[in-house]
Amino acid sequence: MSTLLQDLRFGLRMLAKNPGFTAVAVLTLALGIGANTAIFSVVNAVLLRPLPFPRPDRIVQVMRLYEDGTKEPAVSVPALRYWQSRNEVFDHLAAYQFFTGGFNLSHGNQPEVIPGIHVSAGFFQVLGVKPLLGRTFSTEEDVPGGPAVVVMSNRLWRSRFGAAPDLVGKTITMDNESVTVIGIMPEVFEFPSRAELWAPLRLPATSQDPANDYNCIGRLKAGVTRKSAQAQMNLLQHQFNREYSALSSSPDLLLSPLQEQIVGDIRPVLFVLLGAVCFVLLVACVNVANLLLARSAARQKEIAIRTALGAGRARLIRQLLTESILLGLLGGALGLLIAYWGTEALLALAPAGLPRLGEVGIDGWVLGFTVLVSLGTGVLFGLGPAVRVSRGDLNEPLKEGGRGSTEGLRGQRTRSALVASEVALSLVLLVGAGLLIETFARLRQVKPGFDPHNVLTFQMSLSESKYSTPPKIFTMFRQVVQHLQALPGVQYAATVTALPLEQGPDLPFDIEGHLAKDPSQSTGDAQYRGISSNYFRALGIPLLRGRYFTESDTEQSAGVVIINQSMALQYLPNEDPVGKSLIIGRAMGPEWADAAPRQIVGVVGDVKDFALDQPPQPTMFIPYGQLRPYVLTLTLRELPSRWVVRTTGDPAGMSSAIQREVLTLDGDQPLAKIRTMDQVVAQSIAGNQFNAVLLGIFGGLALLLAAIGMYGVISYSVEQRTHDIGIRMALGARTEDVLKLVVGQGMILALTGVGVGLLGSLALTRFMTSMLFGVRPNDPATLAAVSLALLGVALLASYLPARRAAKVDPMVALRYE
Repeated sequence: MSTLLQDLRFGLRMLAKNPGFTAVAVLTLALGIGANTAIFSVVNAVLLRPLPFPRPDRIVQVMRLYEDGTKEPAVSVPALRYWQSRNEVFDHLAAYQFFTGGFNLSHGNQPEVIPGIHVSAGFFQVLGVKPLLGRTFSTEEDVPGGPAVVVMSNRLWRSRFGAAPDLVGKTITMDNESVTVIGIMPEVFEFPSRAELWAPLRLPATSQDPANDYNCIGRLKAGVTRKSAQAQMNLLQHQFNREYSALSSSPDLLLSPLQEQIVGDIRPVLFVLLGAVCFVLLVACVNVANLLLARSAARQKEIAIRTALGAGRARLIRQLLTESILLGLLGGALGLLIAYWGTEALLALAPAGLPRLGEVGIDGWVLGFTVLVSLGTGVLFGLGPAVRVSRGDLNEPLKEGGRGSTEGLRGQRTRSALVASEVALSLVLLVGAGLLIETFARLRQVKPGFDPHNVLTFQMSLSESKYSTPPKIFTMFRQVVQHLQALPGVQYAATVTALPLEQGPDLPFDIEGHLAKDPSQSTGDAQYRGISSNYFRALGIPLLRGRYFTESDTEQSAGVVIINQSMALQYLPNEDPVGKSLIIGRAMGPEWADAAPRQIVGVVGDVKDFALDQPPQPTMFIPYGQLRPYVLTLTLRELPSRWVVRTTGDPAGMSSAIQREVLTLDGDQPLAKIRTMDQVVAQSIAGNQFNAVLLGIFGGLALLLAAIGMYGVISYSVEQRTHDIGIRMALGARTEDVLKLVVGQGMILALTGVGVGLLGSLALTRFMTSMLFGVRPNDPATLAAVSLALLGVALLASYLPARRAAKVDPMVALRYE
């Protein structure tokens, strides 16, 4: 320990003795370590940290698995009831809504939409979470017509009710109904994401509804493995399929860990970003290693004297490694500060859909990661220079006395190889960034099929107690449309069950005259949208054939439907769809047996329903007044109505006036998610923008470090070759010759790095395929553009020392030697 303390004290003195070197090295390391720490804080929160539930590894999501490998988390009520009554592998099995519009909370002067969800009894037992105050739902409360009760989040309890300890047992007004608060959840509980209120799901004990509208989660019994549980559940599913063939939904089930379902498809994106910052850290390490090699040339005499006095090679390596580790720790300390700011920037840039976003932060695991990375980088960039210095010749530095020292050909080759590796690593990062930037640019050029400009959108969840029948709902919608279209500056107002770029429900359909004998079979499935008459005009969706809906298409008139171009081309090719008839929902089961034919009255242009990077889906549009009661119930309970309002000016400025008009019709009806359609489009590609910005920043940082490294190597080379350059110029070499000599040295390094980097890019960018759109991983234009840009930066980094070399006075250089 005394020797270690001695090494530490000496290392600190040496770093303090060279403040310029220390500052550059620490800042370089801090940038690399800080970027790694910031990204790791996200990876740790999203992927590595267990869910905040007891034994989260025992919680699984039950999913339907199809023969083609696709899987869906949605299940039906009959299947859920069948599993609950017969399974032997779960302690608890519960369901919750697949979609939700939240709850209208009337507390204070202004009603507000609070994120919330309906869950079945046993939901909290599956998660293993007990309330902070009160209790959760009983089975008696989770039945149709059961008591009106609600469980509240800790955050809502504190923000809206002042953390009143006597709130449990009291009533609040929710969805125009008095409900009793029976429990307050702990502060750390949040599931599903951002939920603030939980109400009973109240599924019927017996149901023949085959619609898959619910998520199902379960807690495995002690000693039951996920593999054995899945085998038993598949046997149960096959029994269900045999007993209820008309209601069967999939041949097999998949029990997936709940954490995997929460994380979704963000895992590959985070791993790509983590790999990118590792490259940045490698570039930083190479840069500091180059600095240490340059510094070691000046310390050759010191090392030779130590060796002459009896210091062994291992002792020298340990001392030099101690200095390197001190640099790494100092860089880690500053990097932790950079990471704190960087994490805040990451959270500001992150798209809204990033899971577990509220858990991202600097905690003990992140601090431990930073310490390990700091120690590891200290060894990584310090070991090579330390070993090389310890091999130095003992006689040569001592003979040179005070004349200085030269690094030798081997040292120059080592530093050149390190610079070439920096260029290669930077090129790989820049190619990845270029591909993502090109992807984002291509997505922005995609036409969504509608005109998003000057359109405001919002959501509205109607209370089941106040709007309990279809006529009441239709009346409310008509009044809202009339009031909004009467506002100055409003051209059209319309409602729809799901906006473009936001996936909605789909239903099976049949073409009349081509009905299958088996009613459970259908012609196909298509997206299903209930709309009011001005929806297409409000969004500027073109009519290709036939007519739009009119106000006369009501619940009393004949059934009509409008389809999009993709549906017409796929299911009615080479014929005019207008005038044909569809039967929608017949394959859904007995509750849809009375579905009447609907005449196709129009064909409209395609709209991007899922995402800009996915093709348009076959879609059917139904007048709101002709929606079936089942769909209306779904709309009220799970799918809030979406509204679009086309204005003549800035749509955002109309939000207050629109809210006032709605409140004049229903004083307890708030609006939610008020956005412009331009914002909806931007949010749909926010994830792509996030990826492109981050990888662009990391690539730029690596490029800057590589340029600094190249500048340092060339500058050091010029300094070492001052005598040589002076002789050349004394013998008649021109300024252009010296420039070519020095710049050529830099460009050889750059070309070598670019060649290696191109090979690395071709090998690594294929892992980014799922993140790309409209561009291939080996896109020649991107590879060429990045290579030329990198060579341009290398040219500049080489030119600056070359100019200094060209200005060397031959007499001064020769007199110096």
